[in-house]
Amino acid sequence: MTVSSLDPHPSQYKSVILALPLFALALFLLTGLLAVMEKAGVVSVLIEALMTLSPLLVFAITGILARTMKLPLFHSGGKDVPAVLAGLTLAACFVGGSFFPLILSLPYQADYISFPVILGWGSSLVLSTVLFASSIRRFGSATIPEFLGVRLQSNFVKIIASGLLLLAALPLLATEILVGGQVLASSLSASPTTGIMLFCLTLLATVILGGVSGAVWTQALQGVLMVFACLAPVIFLGLDQATSPLVAESAGFVRAVDTSLAEQLKAIVDIENTSIGWFLTASPYAGGLWPLVGTALFFAVGMASMPHLLGKLQTTRSSSDSRRATGYSLSFLLLLIVAGSAYFLLLKDERLQSLLGPNALGQGSQDGLIGALLRSGIIAAALAASSALLMAISTSISRDIIETFALPRASLNQKLILARVVVLAVCGLVTYLAFYGNLHFLDLLVLSISIAASAFFPVLLLSCWWRRFQVTAACGAMLSGSLAAIIYAAAVMSGATGFWFGLPAEMGGLLGVFLAFVVAVPLSYIKLFEDDGSVAMANLLERPVDRELTIDTPDGSRSGDSEEAEELIEVRT
Repeated sequence: MTVSSLDPHPSQYKSVILALPLFALALFLLTGLLAVMEKAGVVSVLIEALMTLSPLLVFAITGILARTMKLPLFHSGGKDVPAVLAGLTLAACFVGGSFFPLILSLPYQADYISFPVILGWGSSLVLSTVLFASSIRRFGSATIPEFLGVRLQSNFVKIIASGLLLLAALPLLATEILVGGQVLASSLSASPTTGIMLFCLTLLATVILGGVSGAVWTQALQGVLMVFACLAPVIFLGLDQATSPLVAESAGFVRAVDTSLAEQLKAIVDIENTSIGWFLTASPYAGGLWPLVGTALFFAVGMASMPHLLGKLQTTRSSSDSRRATGYSLSFLLLLIVAGSAYFLLLKDERLQSLLGPNALGQGSQDGLIGALLRSGIIAAALAASSALLMAISTSISRDIIETFALPRASLNQKLILARVVVLAVCGLVTYLAFYGNLHFLDLLVLSISIAASAFFPVLLLSCWWRRFQVTAACGAMLSGSLAAIIYAAAVMSGATGFWFGLPAEMGGLLGVFLAFVVAVPLSYIKLFEDDGSVAMANLLERPVDRELTIDTPDGSRSGDSEEAEELIEVRT
């Protein structure tokens, strides 16, 4: 029996399940209307604007309507998200604007480039669920720093983890905003500045009033739009009663038809000119087994440690629901990969070309309905990941740092106002950073993953599975691992050192993970001070109970995510 099962109130997300089919139906009707308009020769600018701005307006209105005045719902979204809904939102956040273009451009990538990335990215979801999700949700923690602070009974560990979370997540959030803003600007034929500003305003509207609770609503809708965009060619062929075979035999499953939109997509990804592409194709070990294994391992370990993804697994009613949510998420990801990788092959079908007007993709134009749908899917994916990252960063700042050390006695209303002010400040800061990004967005993504892996993966693994692990070892592991990744990146970029094991600068996180384990294990046997509280927390993780715990933290606050949980169950050490 779980805490949430004792709650007499119905889930606030039940209506989301009903809203998703209605949203899909609205997308279908809008697409049909725009297809008729395109066939009639309506200018592509109007079609692009309607297909792009209509979902953004729905996302903004949904975020405003999902506002909440309950602090636990703002920070964590509660514990009553259905498994299907959690899986859909997790898939949307997991793909993001960084990965979705890569899925769509798979036909243009060599197997030895796409396969290890897809393998590592997908396996990270299973890895995080198996290794971390159950233990983190056992304490009802909303963030990684909060879990580590409670597990190790140390506010010092919490503040170090919060700083490293910001260091890892801020570049990734800037990347998502940059990708989403530039694609939005392309859809509206506007400047990149206009696209980024409009993207950020939509992002703020979806989270500033409802927090994580509001983000769940919008991320679910964004997931539907992503799937709909990938299946758009199939839908058009279905309208022509030509659903079988979906791909003409003449297509031959070879490289897709050359179009300006496909070229634009390849330019967005440009994986050959990134650190990952260099490691796989031009490093000293290129052509061997190590680049394939190293790339897959890097993404698996790094994405499993990303704070915004781990937080999505804490919103379900129980650990079993979290595992089911992961299964649903993998199903959605499989659908996206299969449909997305066949996107341009489907577009080669002449019957689809006949359904579209003068702006058709097959006629060499990146404008028109198909292009608008594809870019809308990328924007939706970027919005989903951005909202999850923004809430992870702001919650860590307001809850783990400011509330713990500066305002421990603030009222709930004051904390809620503070949380919203922090969301606004973080969004403003990252918007500024997005305007001045010098690295390729995939390089920024890899750098964020590298820092997250080296800072959090060893500490989370040992905290969840080794009772001897304690404060000194945690601090040493986080600092040594993250510093190793950062110093290696700086040294390689400056030319002070060569490539160790062929790893590019942004992939130094693999070295950081190894060093963190080397530091953590010996330090776990060195007891510099009494840490009986940490041992007691480790014992709680080993108890075969099915309910979340509400535990007193060192500063006197509670780690539970809901006020009902604090009233119903309390475990004191």
